[in-house]
Amino acid sequence: MSSSSRNQPSDSSMRRFINFYDPVVKGTDERGRKLDGILAWSDDRLETQHNYIQTVFPLPEQSGFSFFAPVVDEETMLIFAQSPELKANLLRALKRMLAFYGFDAEDSEDPRSQLTITPKQDCERGFSRWLVPRDHNHLRITRIIRSLRVLGLEAAAKDFYNAFIEVNKTQDKISSTSISFWTRAMYSHIRYTPDGAEVDWLNKY
Repeated sequence: MSSSSRNQPSDSSMRRFINFYDPVVKGTDERGRKLDGILAWSDDRLETQHNYIQTVFPLPEQSGFSFFAPVVDEETMLIFAQSPELKANLLRALKRMLAFYGFDAEDSEDPRSQLTITPKQDCERGFSRWLVPRDHNHLRITRIIRSLRVLGLEAAAKDFYNAFIEVNKTQDKISSTSISFWTRAMYSHIRYTPDGAEVDWLNKY
């Protein structure tokens, strides 16, 4: 579906979010940044900047860290989930974050999964960003899992979750609290946030 014929959300912040992910429009976020620009950032910049992850992987609940972060509503969730073009760009963003975390990711030929995710040969630097007991990247990983599910990429969310869990099985460095948040983000009904709150309009999905 071309951008000109795509349905647009009623909410202005959600129109900005859809246009941000639209590969034709290539809109900007509230800070004037485009998706392609963010995905081209260095790993160091992805690590130290803290106000992009809420736009690239939005949630259906208000961010506690960014007042301007988009909050996915029902209309936007359905538009996104029905658009191969938007979801393809979301996968691009996911692959960039996987590289940041020390993984290679390729499209999967297995119908049961969406991505084949393996540790990079030089994975140590990427792994050091999350393979620790506690880190702000654990919050990012929780957000990414939940955002993927809400926006229609359930299989990719599971592939992403499994990659981190499998590495930790051999290292056992991550706190049980972080693991439990990731697991709730992956397996709880999407109406529940990882900390147990409920988003009412998601009850029917």
